[in-house]
Amino acid sequence: MSGNMSNLQRSISEAQGNIDKQNTMIQRKSLQLDEKQKQVYGQAQELEDKMKLLETRNKMLQLSIDRNVYKKKVIYSLLSIILLMIIGILCFYAFFNKVKNVV
Repeated sequence: MSGNMSNLQRSISEAQGNIDKQNTMIQRKSLQLDEKQKQVYGQAQELEDKMKLLETRNKMLQLSIDRNVYKKKVIYSLLSIILLMIIGILCFYAFFNKVKNVV
């Protein structure tokens, strides 16, 4: 019977050793998962920050494009006014030149 007891104690002790090993492995895996989770969260935050920065730059670019369109409209308007004035001056010159020649 003492042989059985010692075998039983050895089996129990081996089972406890296995359980301890598995517990240690589980704790290691848990720590690894926590680290991975923190890393993923950090990457998600970094990605979100980059998206916000990209959105801001996109808005700035759109605003710059809108300003350039407005400036082009102003320049073309002024250019057309100047051309109209030159054409008007030429018409008046031609008209008064004909009037001089007729008189």
